[in-house]
Amino acid sequence: MPFIRTSLNITLSASQEEALKKRFGEAIACIPGKSENWLMLEFSDNCRMWFKGEQAPMAMVDVSIFGGASPEAYEALTAKLTGILAEVVQGLASDRIYIKYSEYSHWGWNGGNF
Repeated sequence: MPFIRTSLNITLSASQEEALKKRFGEAIACIPGKSENWLMLEFSDNCRMWFKGEQAPMAMVDVSIFGGASPEAYEALTAKLTGILAEVVQGLASDRIYIKYSEYSHWGWNGGNF
């Protein structure tokens, strides 16, 4: 039950969003037991964001996971997501991307909790 929220301070085209959706769906497999079948994504563009006192292109990625994963799995996913964003979103440098992980033991779906 992963959820990935991506906020950017620039505009995403429909084709960029589709490419991110597809590639994030593949990348989530870096976390054992996670797949696109349960992945929910949110993309918010044109956010008012500042990093290092500047408004150059940037992204904040918030990954929420039911359960948890190893530091190695998170490291692998960070590398994948950063590479995907830098490749798909022209002008977005990898050193202007933050990725945050949150683990949850309670997660609801379809009227109940896992």
